[in-house]
Amino acid sequence: MLRWRPPVHGEEEGRPTHRGRQRHKKKPDNEGDDAISTAPATLVVSLPADARLTIDGAATTSTSARRTFTTPDLVSGRTYAYTLEAVYQKDGEEQKVTKTVQVQAGQTSTVNLSEATAAAR
Repeated sequence: MLRWRPPVHGEEEGRPTHRGRQRHKKKPDNEGDDAISTAPATLVVSLPADARLTIDGAATTSTSARRTFTTPDLVSGRTYAYTLEAVYQKDGEEQKVTKTVQVQAGQTSTVNLSEATAAAR
């Protein structure tokens, strides 16, 4: 399982370094409390095993048909968005599938970037 996190000096290139864009500005239920609840989110991506995958433009290094990623801690009660792009060859032609997926702290989001999805586009 890969883990997203803010960039660290000298970190290996090709790993996602974006925290994701906050999609909706929603006040968390506990706003006004001294402690803000945070937790990572999990993102499960299905795609052809040989596909190149980027998350918010940053290349990932894993190679399998099912890839799991964990975000950095996110503020509970807010929705964040990541843009995923899969590029792969099918019948000698390059296929590209792009989707935006929303994530929330403590939850698992699943996205399918497989060939069936590309055929439907």
